[in-house]
Amino acid sequence: VCYMSNGTYVNTLFEQGGLYGSNYNPGLSGRVLEPKVDKWASLKGLQLFDNSFSGTISEDIEDLKELVFFRAHNNVFSGYLPAGLTNLKKVREVYLHKNQIYLDIPSHIGDMENLEDLRLHENEMFDDIPDSLYSIRKLKYLWLQDTVYCEEVQEGGYECSIDSDFGFTGTISTKIGNLDKLQQLLINNNPISGIIPTEIGLCENLALLHIHKTNIVGSAPIELCLLREKSLNSENDVGVFYADCRPNNKTQAPFFACDCCSDCCDHTTKVCIADD
Repeated sequence: VCYMSNGTYVNTLFEQGGLYGSNYNPGLSGRVLEPKVDKWASLKGLQLFDNSFSGTISEDIEDLKELVFFRAHNNVFSGYLPAGLTNLKKVREVYLHKNQIYLDIPSHIGDMENLEDLRLHENEMFDDIPDSLYSIRKLKYLWLQDTVYCEEVQEGGYECSIDSDFGFTGTISTKIGNLDKLQQLLINNNPISGIIPTEIGLCENLALLHIHKTNIVGSAPIELCLLREKSLNSENDVGVFYADCRPNNKTQAPFFACDCCSDCCDHTTKVCIADD
């Protein structure tokens, strides 16, 4: 709880940002990441989440050389991810999900060699996953799911929704095998295409894989299915490996053939049911 100078207080634990925040306590507000953010140069943790902070993220963010944790999710930050973000060599966590960020992931994100956790889901982002991302050997969590598509409405403003036809594109690179510490890969609800490379079998710590509601075709390689005998499992064997492996449009062959998925979805109807 933050106590204000006028005697009132706001509970910053209430979610406000992203798409669905209009009915919540607004929390704190302001354009805190615009120019002059470098005045916080000695900060190790920037905890801004679950508020109503807005504006863009300044290129000056690169001056926070000591930053380790950057958590600004559930706000209304807009604009693009600045290239200067990739100069933060000590950062381990970047949480920017549920904002209004658009454009692509900076091409030099691979320079963030200590990054372990990257969460950008529920933003209006697109383009291919940059090759340099596959060089972040410490990466454990990659959440890019549920990309948002926004359209201008007649009454003014924008109407946004999660649409699997919009978002990150391209394919999963064969370089994914470099990410041998990867534990969670969530890319569902994006138009990512191609096939699953066999090199994913090198990600032996993978415990959560969501590739449903994408344009990924083919079948689950044996190298991936073998991970089901390792970390890609759970007590009830549900929720760990989602793919579009139900009969497509209820009657056709599955969009993605999978003998080892824990949960299957219909690529056309978008309905997901546990594959019992």
